[in-house]
Amino acid sequence: MYEYRKSDDVEALMEMAFFSFAVKRTEQELIKRFIDTGLSSGTEIYGVYDSNKLVAAYLLYPFQIRFRNSMIPMGGIGLVCSRPDYRGKGTIRFMLEKSIETMRAKGMVVSMLYPFNVSFYRKYGWELFFRKKLVLLSPGSLIAKENPSITAEYLKFPDEVCKEFYNEHARKEYNLALRDDHHWKRHLELSNNEAANGVVKFERDGKIVGMMALYLSSGEAMFESIVTVKDFIYNDNETKETMLNYLKRLSLQVTKLRMVLPEDFLLWPYLSDQPSEEKIGNAGMIRIVSVEKLDGLSVDFELEPLIVSVNDKFSEENTGNFEIKAEGGFLRISRTTKSPDIECDISCLSSVISGFTNFKEMIEAGRVQVFEGYRGQDMPKVTTFNLEPF
Repeated sequence: MYEYRKSDDVEALMEMAFFSFAVKRTEQELIKRFIDTGLSSGTEIYGVYDSNKLVAAYLLYPFQIRFRNSMIPMGGIGLVCSRPDYRGKGTIRFMLEKSIETMRAKGMVVSMLYPFNVSFYRKYGWELFFRKKLVLLSPGSLIAKENPSITAEYLKFPDEVCKEFYNEHARKEYNLALRDDHHWKRHLELSNNEAANGVVKFERDGKIVGMMALYLSSGEAMFESIVTVKDFIYNDNETKETMLNYLKRLSLQVTKLRMVLPEDFLLWPYLSDQPSEEKIGNAGMIRIVSVEKLDGLSVDFELEPLIVSVNDKFSEENTGNFEIKAEGGFLRISRTTKSPDIECDISCLSSVISGFTNFKEMIEAGRVQVFEGYRGQDMPKVTTFNLEPF
């Protein structure tokens, strides 16, 4: 009989992770540092035991993320792995089901993960949440203008001004997460085997107006260097152009520029040529941990009362009929005995409430059953995006 509980067996977790993710020996120390840093800042190991042997485990990361217009507690599920001799024996299913109970007990409202396989996690209630745009280009192809009144300063680690600026934007943009020093350390210092990582702070009249994170690494060819850009955050278009101009000036030292961006980031007007590569790919998945705890979520739309019959195979608390409406800037969700207008599973509802999709698309995809009383009520889509590594 399996037992699920919190664990402190880091060595067993790492052995399972190295096998599950085929981690090269040269990268194993980095994974160990990544785990140790997380455990020192609130991350916990939970796993499945067979007698006293850890046979499956995951890391639970606590975050505060923007969801619609509110900041809510989110549980990040990372490093899901198991022993090879326990594959196909129900350990992962048992563990993921128990993880919902753990996150609910901790007051987490939603959960996010990066899937190795979308259909696998969809079975357990997660659904696609956001995509990211990856652009590879020559820095010299940027044609943005520089504003001489905006100054740039490279920092190995963000100062207090940068951290406050980032968190200010995290509260009002996409699905960004609030960060403290531990989050920044994981985001910068322990992300990969780059040659150098840091942030660039942009100021005008002594006040910060923009920032971005840079990661310098070597390419496959001799003397090839690549800069990866994340957290491209700015207050106005003049700052955006100055930041792009800063990247253009790196062309004397950098061969390629890789930018990790939200889907709606407008880049093409600032390019003199086509990028070497541009693609948009699915990234994270979302799951509602507690439907009723989403009551009171801040939103910017109105929604007439809609009765949704929700199916959640792994949580009785999320199963049943709920009345969902939005009025006065807040989402209202409560249980009801009224007959449903539509029916869907928890994964579908999670993605719709996040703004990644809507009921119209899910009805067309056959993911929502429609009953006679449905009048087309729906929630608007928004651009969703998150960049936390776990």
